[in-house]
Parts: sequence; C-alpha cells; structure tokens
Amino acid sequence: MIAKARTISYGTAKLEYDANKTIAHVHVASEVCRHNLYGDTSGEITREMHDVQENHHRNLLKCYFDIVITLSEQDAGKVNSPEQCSELVEEYMNRLMTRELGLSQEQFRQMQWMGYQHEQTDHNRNLRHWHVLANRVLQDGTVVSDSFIGKKAAKVANDISRERGFSVAEEISPKNKEEIREAAFRILYGMDTFSFDIFKMLMAVEGFEVREAYAKSGKLQGYYILSKSGTQYKASAIDRSLTLGRIENTWKILHKGQVQKKTVARSPSGNPTRIGTHTLSSILNAHISSAHSRNREDEVGSKRSHYDDELEERSKGYSM
Repeated sequence: MIAKARTISYGTAKLEYDANKTIAHVHVASEVCRHNLYGDTSGEITREMHDVQENHHRNLLKCYFDIVITLSEQDAGKVNSPEQCSELVEEYMNRLMTRELGLSQEQFRQMQWMGYQHEQTDHNRNLRHWHVLANRVLQDGTVVSDSFIGKKAAKVANDISRERGFSVAEEISPKNKEEIREAAFRILYGMDTFSFDIFKMLMAVEGFEVREAYAKSGKLQGYYILSKSGTQYKASAIDRSLTLGRIENTWKILHKGQVQKKTVARSPSGNPTRIGTHTLSSILNAHISSAHSRNREDEVGSKRSHYDDELEERSKGYSM
C-alpha cells in the first residue's frame, strides 16, 4: 500500500477528475465516502468547501489536500466490498489527520472531504485506488497544517500496511528498482543498434511501461518507468546511467570490444534472456564512475527540473 498527498488550489477540476474518471471509454470511478458534504455535483461539493474557506481564510492559496491511496497489485484482492473500501479510507484519513497532522477527533469530525474509488489506473487494470479531496480549512476556521504532508502520508500507509499484512512500499521499492534496472541493462546489451523507441518497446515487452516527460517548451526532458507493482520511477532513480542524456552512451559502453554480443543467449521469442546485473554493472562502473563525479552539479540541476516538470504534469493530468 502506498499513499501520496499534496496541497492544491484547483478543487473543482480535481473533483471532476476523481468523480468522472474513464479508461478506454469505461467509467471506473465511484463514490466511496464523504464527510460534511451534501452536493450532488463536483461544483456543488467544492462550493460547500469554498464557502468555509471564504468565511475564514479567503487568501489561502493551496486550500485543498489531494490524497491518493493505492493497494499493490498483490493486495488488491484483500479489500473487496464497498464497506471494506470505505473503512480503509476512513481509517487512513483519521490517522493522517489526527496522528500525523495534529487534529483532535472533534476537529477531524469537522473536516469536509470526499473520496472516490478508481477500479484501475491508466497503466494497470489491477490497481484499485482511492482519491480524496479534503478541505484544509475547518468549519471553526482552523487551517490544517501541510507540513511534510508527503512523508506523513507515506508513513501512515506503511503503518497500516504492516498492521493489515499489506505490502509495504519502502520494502517493495528496492526490489522494483532492481528488477527494472536488470531489465534495462539486459535490453541495452541485446540491442544491435541504439534506439530509444526500440528500448521503450522492449521494456514494454518485459512488462515495464516507459513514459516520456516533456518540458513546458515541448522538449523531451526525461522519462519514467512504471514497475510491475504499479509504482512509477524517474530513470535517474533507477540508475544514473539510464537517464535520457546518458542511456545511449551506456549502450555504447556495453558494446565495446570486451563485450561480445554473440555470447548473448536469446529466448524463443527472440528477446535477450536474463543476464546478471552485476556482470553488466562491472562493465559500466569502470567507464561511468568518473562521469558521475564530473556531472554531479549538473545532475542536481536536472533533478530539480524533472521535479518541477512532474509537478506541472500532475497539476494538468492528475495521472495516477
């Protein structure tokens, strides 16, 4: 189980997405729970929140919490009925707001929030998840803190996961990254010529979707890789040698004289078979360690731009 949270300013647009999500022209959203909200439409519901904000803190810019709670694919079958789903979201919200953000139970009961269930994601049919839009302004005028909201949201998800026997994100992530890294190196090692489009296609065959990230100017700036468990990672989080600016050079390094491609065994489908990650890493490390040192300052800059781009993309597409 993983959870993400942030503060946003665009309540109506976000709730429209939560309530009306479709995938391949199929409506996949349903209401799972609500607190102190009575409207029928997204506009009516956010108007109720907006009225409270206007009465107490009309100048608060990011006045909503945007929270996403996701079960891993292997845990999806453990929470099935509407009652189980509602209970899980209620428990999560109570813990986040009281244990982590400091509200009393009385204050929590004042909160306005709306939860929707999505049966799947754009990338995975088996990832049931929940979107919650919550008003940061309570009916008594209290503004709920958003300090370290992302880390606190993840902590609550990990705590509940351990108690309920769900997969814990911080334990899954290293395995995800190693699985992606191994597949990426293996694919690069087996490619006769380098092509990022071919790399994307072969990663998809292995079960990892590659999603490109563009800057505001429209220029390709980087890419993300979706793990089989549904978590998405920046290429740099998998391995720096796989970033957009370095991946072709990584392919070249793997194909230098000391590596004979003819030794690569292939499966019946024609795709490269599994090759030990440590073998490929030993080839790469000798060539790229100095480059990592030289480019450290540049890497910091690129991380910042990728992060800004990700926030911009989320604000427009609310991708899950």
